[in-house]
Amino acid sequence: MRKLTKATALLAGICAAALLGGCTYESGPKTFASTNFGATPEQTTTAQTESAAEWLKTALEKAKTDPEAQSYWYKGYVKNMILSRSTTSMFNGAVVNGKGYNVDARIAAQPYQYYRINDKRYIRANDYWVTATEDPLAFDVLSGFDDWLPFMDTAVQLPDDKVYGTVCVPFQLKMTGADWLKTSKSALLEPLKKQLGDRPDLDYILKESTIKTTFWIGKEDRLIHQYETWIILPLPEAGTMDQQVLFQLYKYGDPGIHIKEPEEVEKYLLY
Repeated sequence: MRKLTKATALLAGICAAALLGGCTYESGPKTFASTNFGATPEQTTTAQTESAAEWLKTALEKAKTDPEAQSYWYKGYVKNMILSRSTTSMFNGAVVNGKGYNVDARIAAQPYQYYRINDKRYIRANDYWVTATEDPLAFDVLSGFDDWLPFMDTAVQLPDDKVYGTVCVPFQLKMTGADWLKTSKSALLEPLKKQLGDRPDLDYILKESTIKTTFWIGKEDRLIHQYETWIILPLPEAGTMDQQVLFQLYKYGDPGIHIKEPEEVEKYLLY
């Protein structure tokens, strides 16, 4: 039971980081590379009159109201780099808005599954299904995106890009942690603040940090097909830390998406 509880807490923590775009840690000099797995670059740029903020607003609204956008597959990873250590956690699954979702994950080399339908939620670890007693994971992979809207006026449009065959218009914005805290009420940097505690150089770290977020929005369907957040923070006399979060959303409206009925899991429950 104790191991399962720890597993759930770990999964919840990493999922929260992924959904909010992550806090990032890194060692050594860093450059932001294009990490668009499964994508093929297009060398044209979409001529458009709408601002980056309008593109994101439209994408978020369509994600809530477009009947064909209420179910989708997702996959991605959260990569943590602290000095010379690197850990990557992988996630994939499906979402049906208004019903539930599943999460297949590999965290710290350990496989985990999380499943929610309506108000029921279960976790599988060590080959056993148990009822999750912790607060439900808010595994809406679009949650937290409204927090980026105040910053989108500074976003730069990149050349068109393909994500799994869908031509997308990418928008990228950069800021410091200090800029984020001045404008946003999001809890994005709360894990970082807790980790660093009462360090007297926290203000310096936030001012010298770099947050980069990129959205790939479908040129025709205006839905989010990929997003990446990468934050780099200096640690005085200790190098840098970072975490990279990269997720893809694909096959919107796929009729093959199936979220298990509770009975399919409950017959295997230990408790």
